[in-house]
Order: sequence, then structure tokens, then C-alpha cells
Amino acid sequence: MVDLNIDNSTIAIVNSSASSIPIFDSWYYDGHNQFMKINFLSNFQPTMIYTFHIVYSASIDRDLEGIYLSDYVDVNGISRTFITSQMEPTYARSALPCIDEPARKAIFRIIVNHDPSYVVWTNTELERLDTLSDGRISAYFAPTLNMSTFLLALIVAPKIDFACRPDRVISSSKNITSRICGRIPILPQMTYADNVALKAVNFFNQYFDIDYALPKIDHFAVPDFEGGAMENYGLLIYREIGLFFDEKTGSTSQQQYVTLLIAHEVAHQWFGNLVSPAWWGELWLKEGFANYMESLATDFIEPSWKQDELFVIEKVFSSMKADSLPTSRPISIEINNLADIFLMYDRITYDKGSSLIRMMKMFLGAETFQRGIRNYLKDFSYSSATQQDLWRYLSAAINNTIDVELIIDGWTHQAGYPIVEINRIYKKIDQNLQQQRVSSELIVTQQSFNLFPSTPTPKIWWIPFKYLDRTSLELSKENPIEWLNSTSIRLSITTSDSDWIIANPDYFGLYRVKYDPKNFNLILAQLQTEHTRIPNINRGALIDDTFAISRTFLINAADAYRLIGYLKNENDFVPWTAAFSAMKQQEYLLGDNEIFSEVQRYFLNLILPLYNSTGWATINQTTDWRRALIQPEVLSAACSYGYRDCIDIARSLFRRWYLNPSQNEIPVSLRSIVYCIAVHQGSHEEFQFLWKRLEHELTPSETRALLDGVACTRDRSQIVWFLNQHLINESIIREQDMTHSIGNVARSRDGYQIAWIWIQENWSKLFARWGKSYSGLESIIDDVTNRFVTVRQQNEFKTFADLIIDKGTNLIDFLLTISNIESTIYSVF
Repeated sequence: MVDLNIDNSTIAIVNSSASSIPIFDSWYYDGHNQFMKINFLSNFQPTMIYTFHIVYSASIDRDLEGIYLSDYVDVNGISRTFITSQMEPTYARSALPCIDEPARKAIFRIIVNHDPSYVVWTNTELERLDTLSDGRISAYFAPTLNMSTFLLALIVAPKIDFACRPDRVISSSKNITSRICGRIPILPQMTYADNVALKAVNFFNQYFDIDYALPKIDHFAVPDFEGGAMENYGLLIYREIGLFFDEKTGSTSQQQYVTLLIAHEVAHQWFGNLVSPAWWGELWLKEGFANYMESLATDFIEPSWKQDELFVIEKVFSSMKADSLPTSRPISIEINNLADIFLMYDRITYDKGSSLIRMMKMFLGAETFQRGIRNYLKDFSYSSATQQDLWRYLSAAINNTIDVELIIDGWTHQAGYPIVEINRIYKKIDQNLQQQRVSSELIVTQQSFNLFPSTPTPKIWWIPFKYLDRTSLELSKENPIEWLNSTSIRLSITTSDSDWIIANPDYFGLYRVKYDPKNFNLILAQLQTEHTRIPNINRGALIDDTFAISRTFLINAADAYRLIGYLKNENDFVPWTAAFSAMKQQEYLLGDNEIFSEVQRYFLNLILPLYNSTGWATINQTTDWRRALIQPEVLSAACSYGYRDCIDIARSLFRRWYLNPSQNEIPVSLRSIVYCIAVHQGSHEEFQFLWKRLEHELTPSETRALLDGVACTRDRSQIVWFLNQHLINESIIREQDMTHSIGNVARSRDGYQIAWIWIQENWSKLFARWGKSYSGLESIIDDVTNRFVTVRQQNEFKTFADLIIDKGTNLIDFLLTISNIESTIYSVF
């Protein structure tokens, strides 16, 4: 428990025979572990049921944790207050005395007394309303399912401003309904979310072969929320931007975000709610699965997107970037204290976890994988499970012909991931047999991949190794999996010496690949002549792998730049997204180096053909969704690399709006870019114009675009003023948007040094606001240190860390940051 006022006279324990157990002396509070500890004069008896009675009170704060207050401005400009909640992982301790380990489940009954001008939502459906003698309403809700404490949810909001869209029927036979709820003025912009929510439940009902367990599933958008969303049983709570998408004007990126987020939270109704991880150390059993299942559901909801291809660049590549340092942690770890729990909410849990699940599905087969998780969910319903339980069920699904635990345990208990080196032994071909494929050999070697040199204990993974070549692609023939479970293996192949091979088709395995020089040059030749012969996922993987490996000096950086030379002819989203990520990383590494201007010119020349074909015109999202998705990235890159045509068009679009503020004709998907360029290239008036708009903006997506734009100023005084607003002007910059907004400044070339000074000067205030979970502070620190490339900057950060580590800040996060800075310095020098 945390910050609860206990009435000592009410504490009592009664057993099932109605005998009270006397309390010895009194209870005491263990603040380090947030435990209430009580000593008893007599022992508890096995199999006896005991009831703990306690009366307590607690204040409701505005810290986005537990049950909390939040403010919003209504359509008339009046500030109003409502109550909402966030219990995961341990915030329920500030709401009620509880046992909140994920494996400890209970049935909860909720009764709320409230003013009649308010309305209440919670996990279950309303049973009845009583009127109290003082005029208040007493709302009684149905008992919950047997569930973990962190899934409790409560919203109490003014009925004049909050409501739900009409019920949508998921299952008429079981009378299950789906609803989208939130502030009344923005409910019309949640039609798309309404449709996605319904389709997601229907998809998972079929995929898992287990119907959603409750009579209702409400998706509720609130103005202030710490995370993107929370999967509470029956009452899923989102930031408003998580359900907000206008199909007429909304951007493709916002549409994708809404779809994936809803699918993620709905997937949790099975992975996390129906079956919970037994302990926080295996959080990936719910978050990794939800992160992968969101992709499967999105493929069902929006099949034209080909979400599995996007999964590789959004999740797999992301997990590798997070897991490339000697200080990385395993997916599954021992949890020893509260701080360790909060550490679990990171890209290792979410992205690496989901990437491993995708890999398992590949080597097991889709049907076997589905059969295994169906049985797992059925047998552990309303209970909890460990990863060993999952391994048993997946192995059983394939008749124990594969020992899943033997294969995957190394991936979950070892930090990092491997790099696989491919060395071909080329054979000379007899001239008389020139047209025949002659057997040659492939030496496949694994080692741990690290961006920074270290001498760790050698690691071995069970790697499902596959490769493809031009002939196998032409024949639509898959080569079998070869298990690389030692340092190296030797394979016989029939690929011609003049033909390339590419390992890890569709990037199903969680490993990078380095090729011998001849094979690498064969791949380059193919890219330069007919790049589409290589699948788009592998074109993206070649870019991501080559630039990452070049940072370790296992290959020359010049090879990475040679590789992307083919991009002049590339139009596909996947390789271009990998390229934009690599270009941004090069900017971080070389941004203050005089050679970066030359690198920028090279990048710009690659981008220009795509810029010219994409242009600024609005793209039809229905018929050309991926082109619409990549357009903002293309324009942003061209403008940031100083292309005059791009900058002039952006400023012209902004100027037309500036002169006629009631008519904003800038496409929604391009507003962040246009606002940013206008402020960056403009003067004080553009900055002030956006800030004034921000003061009165109610639309979530436009608020985010305005914040993005204001953060682009180059003026030092404006940067400092804007950063200070995060601490003194919460009515304009909402709590939930602050870390993103500060991060925009911290990531910029013009702002990161100013932001670094500001963060140090204001650390105590920042820690007071976000120190409990640290996730907000962690993201800010990551953003500002991404551009640290000198020993002086590294020493500055170490000095800063030494000053604050003993004040409650998490040591492990700072060690990760220091390791990341060291790897950057190593790559540069």
C-alpha cells in the first residue's frame, strides 16, 4: 500500500468459522517494499478461509497513478475535473490495500457514491442505482471475473461532457457489446476506432477459439493518461489520440497507430487478463504476445497494409537497436525490488518478446503455433502461467518433435542476440558444366553482436538458419531450416558461384547477417540492376544490418554507403524506412562533424527521385496507403537536408494559413513537418502563432502537431522558454504529452545542448513529477544523449549521474545510457 490512511480500530481478521484472530500489538509499514505488515498471536490454519476487514481513506492526486484526478477544458472554455485510474503495475497500492502480484487473482465488487451530475464506468456492467439521503447516487456494479488487481479500473466523469457511442454487438447469443466512450465533442471522430474494436474482438474470438469473457468491452478515451492505453478487463482506457481518427482528414500514421493500439489492448483480454504471467519477471508473456498479436489482428482488419512486413521494421529492428549493448538485459529476469518491475516496460519486453514469438511461429508452423497457444490459454484461463508452461504446450502441439524450451530458453535468459557470419567456399566450374548448379559449401558462424567491444562469456543460441537464392525464389521453393546450435556449422549448397545467397528470409530469425565480400558484391550487383528480385523485407534488412555492423568495424562503413546507392530506384516503404532510420543514426554520429554536410548531400541525392514522385499532393489513403504512409518521411528528410524546393513549399503552405487562420488547408499528415519547417526557418512570429493556437486547441492530433512544430525553433531564448512551460503551464501542455514534447527539443541538432543544460538544472522538479515510474525521465535522457559523441559529453553525463543516483534514480538505466554513449564514441572514433 502507498499513502493510505488506515483506521487502526477497524483492522480485523475473521476466519470462515467466524472466529476473530486477535492482532498482536499493531501493524507497521515497510516503506521500501510498500508492505503493510501485521503480527498475529495465533497461526493461520491451512485450508481455512480468512477475511481481512479494514477501513481506510486516501487522497486523490493528479499524478496519473492509481485513482487520480484530471482536468480538461469543455467546449465553452470552462475547466472541469474528472476521475480515472491506472493500476498497472503497482499503482493499485495507492488506491486500496491489496495483494497485487499478477498471479494473485480475486473477484472484486465495486460500489461508487457520486454526485448525480456525474456518471461512472468500471470493469463490469451497472447493476443498480440507489439515491442516498444526501442526494448522491450509489452505483452498484456486477462482480468482476477472477482477475489480477492491476486490471481494476474506474472513471467518474461529468455526464454533460462524457458519453458512449451506441452499443455494437459482438455476440448476440451471449449478449456481448462493444462501445467507444469519451468526451462527447470528439466521439464523431471515433467511428473508425469503433469499427476496429469490433473487428479485433471478433478476430481474437476466432483465432484463440475462446470467446471474450465479459458481457461488455468499453474503450474509453481520457484527456490525460500515462501510457498509450491500458487493457483493464471490460474497461480499456486510452489517451484520446489512441482512439481519434477522422477517416476524411486523418493521416495514415494515425490510422495505423489507432488500429495497432486497439488490437494490442484487445489481445490483452486473453494474454494478460485471461492468463496472466505468474510474475513480473516474465512480463513478456503478456506484452510480447500482445505486441505480436496486434500485428495478426491488423492483417485481418486492414489486409492491404501487409502489417507483417511493417512489423519487421517497427518491432524487430527496434528490438535489435535496444539490445546491442553489453549492458542489455535478458527478456526474462529476476525481480528483486520495485524499480526492477518498472524496468521491464521497455523495448526488450515488448519488441524483442514479440520478435521471438514471430520466430517461434515460423519454425513451428502457423497451425502448430495456433494450436499450442489455444490449448495454453484454455488450460490456464483465469489463472497464471510461466514461460516453461508455454514451452510445454508449444512442444506438445508439434508432438514433442521439437523441444521448444531447449531452443528458446537461451533467447529469453541471455541478453543480446547473435550475428551470423556467412562464408561461402566457392567452387570452380568446369566449362562443359557451366549451366549446371555445382555443389559448394557454406560456413555459418555465430557470435554475440555488440555495438561496443567487450569480453563477455561466449554465448550460443539455437538459431533457425534459412537462406534463399535467386533460383529458389524463381521456383517459389523454400530451403529447409538448419539449426545452428554451436559456434559454426558447414552446409552443402547448390547455389551457383555467380549467384548470391541471402540468409534469414523475411527476417524471421532474430539475428544480423554478415556476408563474405564476394557474396556481398553479388547482392550489390543485384540491387543495382533489378532490386525487386530480392524481397522487400530483406532489402530493408540488408540496410539495417549493414549500417549496424559497420558501427562495429566488422565491415567498412563505405560498404554501407555503397549498398544504399541503389535507393535512387527504390519505392517500397520497408527498405526506405530502414534507410531513414540509418540516416538518422548517421546524423547522430556525425551531426557536429564537418563531413556530415557531404553525407547529407549524398542522402539527398538518393531521396530526390522519391521526393519528386511523391510530392506534396494529398495521396488517396484507400488506394495507395503505403505511399501515403511514407510521404511525410520523404518530405521531412528532404527538408531537413536543406532541399530548397521542399523548404519553400512548406513555408508557403504555412504562410497561407498564417494569413487566413480560419482556413488550415495543410494536409493533416503533413502538418508536423510544415509547422516545424516554418518555425525552424522563420522568426518569432511563427513560433508565437503556433503557441497561441496551442492555447485553445482541443483536438488531440492537432495538439501533437502544434507541439512538434513549436519544438523546432532554433532560437535559444525560445527553446528555454518553451522547456520552462512544461513545468509551469500544464493547462496547455498536458502531463501525458510532456516527455514527448521535451524529447522533440532534446532530439534536435539545435536544441539538444540547451535541453541537456535545462534537464540538469531542473532535475529535482522533473524527478518529483516522473520519478516513481521513471519511464518519462528515461525517454528524455535517451533523447538528449543520442547526440553525445565526445568523451567530454560522456564525462559530463557520468558526473551528473554520480550526483543523482543516490536520490532514488534507477542505476541500471543510467548504466545503459553510459554504455550507449560509449558505443557511439567507439563508432565515431
